[in-house]
Amino acid sequence: MSFAAQAQLNVTYVGNITYSQNLSDIWGYTAPDGTEYALVGVFNGVSVVSLEDPANPTELFFFSGAGSTWRDIKTWDGYAYVTNETGNGLMVIDLTGLPNNASASDWAPTIPGLGTLSSIHNIWIDEFGIAYLPGSNLNNGGMLYVDVATTPGSPIYIDAGPSIYSHDVFTRNNIMYSSEIYAGVFTIYDVSDKSNTQVLGSSPTEGAFTHNAWLSDDNNILYTTDEVPNAPVGAYDVSDPTDVQELDQYRPFETLGDGVIPHNVHVWEDWLIVSYYTDGCIILDGSNPTNLVEVGNFDTFIPPSTGFSGAWGAYPYLPSGLILISDIGNGMYVLQPNYVNACWLEGVITDASNGNGIIGADITILDTPIFDESQSGGNYATGYAIPGTYDILVEKPGYESETVTVTLISGEIIELDVALQPLESFSATGTVNNAVTGNGLGFAEVLVENDQFSYSFTANGNGNVTLENIFPGTYTITAGSWGFVTVCEVVELSENNDNFTLSLQQGYYDDFTFDFGWTATGNAPTGQWERDIPIGTELGGSPSNPGEDVDGDCSGFAYVTGNGGPPVGNDDVDDGQVVLLSPSFLYSPVVPTTLSYARWWVNGGGSGNPDDELLIELTNGTNAFELETVQNSSGSWQTMSFQLNDIVPESGLYSLRVTTADGNNSGHIVEAGIDVFSVETPTGIEEASLQLEILSSPNPSTDEFQIQFNLPFMNERFELIVFDELSRIVETRTMTSTQANLVLGSEWQSGVYFLQVRNGDRISESHKLVKL
Repeated sequence: MSFAAQAQLNVTYVGNITYSQNLSDIWGYTAPDGTEYALVGVFNGVSVVSLEDPANPTELFFFSGAGSTWRDIKTWDGYAYVTNETGNGLMVIDLTGLPNNASASDWAPTIPGLGTLSSIHNIWIDEFGIAYLPGSNLNNGGMLYVDVATTPGSPIYIDAGPSIYSHDVFTRNNIMYSSEIYAGVFTIYDVSDKSNTQVLGSSPTEGAFTHNAWLSDDNNILYTTDEVPNAPVGAYDVSDPTDVQELDQYRPFETLGDGVIPHNVHVWEDWLIVSYYTDGCIILDGSNPTNLVEVGNFDTFIPPSTGFSGAWGAYPYLPSGLILISDIGNGMYVLQPNYVNACWLEGVITDASNGNGIIGADITILDTPIFDESQSGGNYATGYAIPGTYDILVEKPGYESETVTVTLISGEIIELDVALQPLESFSATGTVNNAVTGNGLGFAEVLVENDQFSYSFTANGNGNVTLENIFPGTYTITAGSWGFVTVCEVVELSENNDNFTLSLQQGYYDDFTFDFGWTATGNAPTGQWERDIPIGTELGGSPSNPGEDVDGDCSGFAYVTGNGGPPVGNDDVDDGQVVLLSPSFLYSPVVPTTLSYARWWVNGGGSGNPDDELLIELTNGTNAFELETVQNSSGSWQTMSFQLNDIVPESGLYSLRVTTADGNNSGHIVEAGIDVFSVETPTGIEEASLQLEILSSPNPSTDEFQIQFNLPFMNERFELIVFDELSRIVETRTMTSTQANLVLGSEWQSGVYFLQVRNGDRISESHKLVKL
């Protein structure tokens, strides 16, 4: 599997014609006198364009049709056959009189037992003059067979295939390859007898949304696309339809993970010509189908966004060799390709100590955007379009990296096997302390990571962690616990420097490096709150879902509503409500207290004026205190602060609650985010106003906990509160100074609990208890 660069490569611009309506598919036609024409699907009809001067394409005729986003076009014996998904059946265009005249009519027969043909998604015409109509309003969208050869321009219905919805089709030698998009498979049929279609085999495709398929000239390899974000172009060995084998996947490197969608793949000799929506036209060398390499591209859609825009269709079969591209919003392009063979690089990455293949090693062709990752057995296969001498970097966490110089040659496979030397590992220890008391902070979360490694731990009851089998290097070490301020420090770890200590200040803070138990609920089918590294989307060229979290904290994580990535609307809040609730924190109005957070809010698109809201409030489980209701979109992180003393009159346990919804089935885009939550006093993060050391043993416990503390005031009433991770109070006790020892927890369920002590408006820090 290889990934490739996106630029204008080995493809030259020749000409362009624009339209006032959006385009769909495209086909070509060559007249008996050798003049080439483009047949362009337009929303409101079909455009017949002369390419006599390809630098200046000229529309000769336009045939109006039912308004439709989808049109597909094929030709046979001087006639074009055009489908649409709105009505009037199959349009038939007589091209035999070009360039002087052309005419069009509709074929919409009433078929006994099926009904009247109205809409059709696609069309294919095989070498025998049989048209295949998938995705029509008849036969459940299954295939219809039509004779367009016997009486040119007057189609004759033959029969129907299986009543299984087909989105696209390719047929050769009476073997039909049906793209059954909703099943996520292509199915291979024998259609020698049109009245008795036989299934030969089937295979799922990577994106589970099989959009189109095209066969290699030798009939052995089928290439496919899935019309979903980040899906690949797939290569499958179909020489034995009963045992289809996937050979390779291709994705464009520079837009990898950006939500780019492949639309249609076509085969011309050894090359694949792909209309790749917002990445334009991409050419792959398919002569080595186990290692597809990009060797040409031309991007017709320049804006840096993804989704269903850009190149819809491609036609590479004109005798002149020109490629025609239909760009949905930018018109029809005429391109001149320079077909070249790839420079392939293949080999095996092994462990030098034992010869075993290494899975997951990174292979990078330096000074290019090309990289690959070794698969089972350590095998890799990649390549580049441009021959030359390159440095190849091979690296894998836990091994010494290697750089090897090779010369890549067009049309040749260069084999490069590399053995990596394993690094020596060691053990390290660390401690997380309470910065106020100096004691170890039990059960704190610890993350140790760099570009190659990531280790996560939970400290023991004394705040200690042990890191086994780690490798020397510079690491960022982050520690956190609810009720304390997350800290991150850069530390050099080695056999000679194998210990670290982090001290955490008391207070309520969360930058979402760790999962401290925020809960997400709601009834919306998409867009639920999730803690993740945000994946950006755009609405009309402006940010919709954030592309990153707030700068300056310890990680890239935030809470966002849906994080499925492009296109916009793919995973926003739809048709319901989503609610995010923080763990509880203790608040006392005696101390001036500021609650802060960063929020993200976008509401747009859809029908009518956007009218959704983002409600942020505090709740103690009984009462709610509104902090703000946000209506205006910002498209950026906004930091908000509130003086709680002006809003919340009573001390107690509170949680931040964030609610949004997409109402009225309006289709509006609704995206929200929360990051960098904190509770502060004028002197810093809110500290416990009752200084009290609490001891627990055993902790964790499978039964009960022995709790010990020294109450600082004689003959005063103290209230002990225990609550769970959902901020629900599970137990309370009222004590005096003579009750400094007690037993708790024998009836609690397994889970994490927090114990706090309150004396009037004074509140202790949280003490974490773990019941196994």
